[in-house]
Amino acid sequence: MGNNNGACFLRLRGSLPFPSHLQLGTAAIINMKTSTSDFFYDIAYAENAEVLYTVEGSECKLTLQRQVCYDYVRMVSFVLNDSIICSDNKNLCLSMVKAETGMSNAFMSPIAWTKTRKKVDAWGGVTDTKVYLYGTANRCGLLVLECKKNDYHDERTAKAVTLAHYFVRSNSSVAISRSSETTQIGFSVVAKVGLCDGKFDITVEGPEPHPVSALLYMFDEVNRSGIWKPSMCPHCRNIRREHNRMFLQSDSEDSDGRRQHPVTIDNGGRFRGHGCGARVRGDFIVNN
Repeated sequence: MGNNNGACFLRLRGSLPFPSHLQLGTAAIINMKTSTSDFFYDIAYAENAEVLYTVEGSECKLTLQRQVCYDYVRMVSFVLNDSIICSDNKNLCLSMVKAETGMSNAFMSPIAWTKTRKKVDAWGGVTDTKVYLYGTANRCGLLVLECKKNDYHDERTAKAVTLAHYFVRSNSSVAISRSSETTQIGFSVVAKVGLCDGKFDITVEGPEPHPVSALLYMFDEVNRSGIWKPSMCPHCRNIRREHNRMFLQSDSEDSDGRRQHPVTIDNGGRFRGHGCGARVRGDFIVNN
């Protein structure tokens, strides 16, 4: 599902389409829906994409909201309401507006981040990562905020933002007894926001299912290192490896056993000197 109107670019990608209603066993439900709410007649309104997990009476709701005024998206907000950490209907919220140099953090709920980390690349770009691990013995979650910035000391402005949420319902004895009948589910939602031609460019991936054991392993690694990337989930890493393996096989299936590199630049011998008949070949595979 996509919405590339004049106000904003939005892509909703995942195993489940919007809207969806998924029953998992007898005690778990996932509801996905979109809605619109008016602020002021037809001038200002909010467009919402919502994912609601309900497991044995416990609820966790994720909402992506776009606030539109005069057919132009003024603000994008992510809202998390999890019954095990949000009391009295209080939400965890991150709102962003456009600024001259990127996106500016208009509002963010105070969060006791479990780990924070800044990484500077060779070109001076900064990746600011914050992770929040929370939960009980049988219900836990991971919230990740990753901001790509140009300024190490600027806490409010980013050129790209990724917000990820992982939801796990398990049993405290799952690691010991695989025969437990308790509802065990693991899902992720990842939202990526940037700017394109002066408009918000949003991609939402998920909800995507994961083995509970894989996510619990990922939680431990994130808690230990303060580093997050999707491939830290063994399930996702195996899928990526299989995808790369299939890509390499299909790339060389017509060869004599040696990998054939596609030609990307070929001047056909039309130049003299260093460029005479030169060809540049190569494949680029990036593993996160």
